[in-house]
Amino acid sequence: MQKGRDFVKAICRSFFTLRSNTPISLMDQSTRYRYSPTLKWNPMVEEYFIKAYGADHFSRISTALTHPSCYSCIRVNTLKSTSDAVIEKLLEIFKERGMCNVAVQECTGSAESLKAIKSISKCQYPGLDYVVFVKGSGPHAIHYGDNEGKPLKEVIVSRKCAEAVLRGAQVYVPGVLACSAHVERGDAVAVSVAVEQSGPDGGWGIAMTRGTVLQGSQADPYYFERDGFYIGQATAMMSRAGMFRASEGVAVDMKERVFRLPSFYDLLEGEIFLQNLPSIITAHALDPQPGERILDMCAAPGGKTTAIASLMKDKGEVVAVDRSHNKVLGIQKLAAEMGLSCITTYKLDALKSVCHGAESDSLPNTCSVEDVQSIDGFDAKLLSEKNYMSVNPDVRLVIT
Repeated sequence: MQKGRDFVKAICRSFFTLRSNTPISLMDQSTRYRYSPTLKWNPMVEEYFIKAYGADHFSRISTALTHPSCYSCIRVNTLKSTSDAVIEKLLEIFKERGMCNVAVQECTGSAESLKAIKSISKCQYPGLDYVVFVKGSGPHAIHYGDNEGKPLKEVIVSRKCAEAVLRGAQVYVPGVLACSAHVERGDAVAVSVAVEQSGPDGGWGIAMTRGTVLQGSQADPYYFERDGFYIGQATAMMSRAGMFRASEGVAVDMKERVFRLPSFYDLLEGEIFLQNLPSIITAHALDPQPGERILDMCAAPGGKTTAIASLMKDKGEVVAVDRSHNKVLGIQKLAAEMGLSCITTYKLDALKSVCHGAESDSLPNTCSVEDVQSIDGFDAKLLSEKNYMSVNPDVRLVIT
């Protein structure tokens, strides 16, 4: 499976490359500090899509692919709350935190104003009224303090860290790749993102090692790579030495962001779950009913698993399988947080969850009854026959 994922990634990378849209020869300080990446497509792929969509439509698609989603999607735990109650609580929280301008809308928090507020709304698709959208804003122009005639103090973060920051998260220690010299706690820093680039050997990677010192001048070998990839301004919460010595914690506190979306970290725990709409629709399309038995293979991190259990009103059984011990613990923690008791978890490789008889010994990915019995609390009979479904004809299978 890992080889398959690597192959897909390689194919996608052959389609396009993320880059700054300003030629080096034309770059100056007035346009350097901004977020404006573009996609450089494989010429054959670009020609195909232009013919399929038209030049204007394809240009808009390319632009959209360089920007984060403009909204956060929340699944409401209907066993503990309702969409209307969650909306009112969120409005009050945002008001208290001074975040009511997240989507440039009037935000009073009063019940009378709910219909007038576009930044928080229920999903309009039939049957999905338990889904709430929180709309953000951007891109915003950020002043990084680059008119003072001296190099900015900077921090470079990984692509995955930047994706989280663009959706409202802070910059945590593991996400920091490089930093200017002499950064101390409380300093203002400009945050940019390092994007994987193709190398001379055909591979992809970041052309720096973690802990690299940024010089802040054109003599810096990574100076031009940062052009057009600045995602916001922040305050350092640690010194440079601390960022690369600590194993956890917030490295920099984002103060100004190119895209503004609220963070939902530790927010209304148990009542809401941040989840992409396609994942929610997957569970919704399954249409699980109370009393049914559902087998969820590759269940971590548990979003679809808990969505299914909620739709079943916590009545029945959801068997959640994953091969990672820590991920199984994560599913258990999420289920407990959401007050769901119908989920049973097992540490098990889904590829080895079917035991074949003598007539099928040549088939790959088989396991023995002893292997199954080694899993604490697992009923070996369920897998010692043809497979789980043959022993339990009423079970429904979900591969996530």
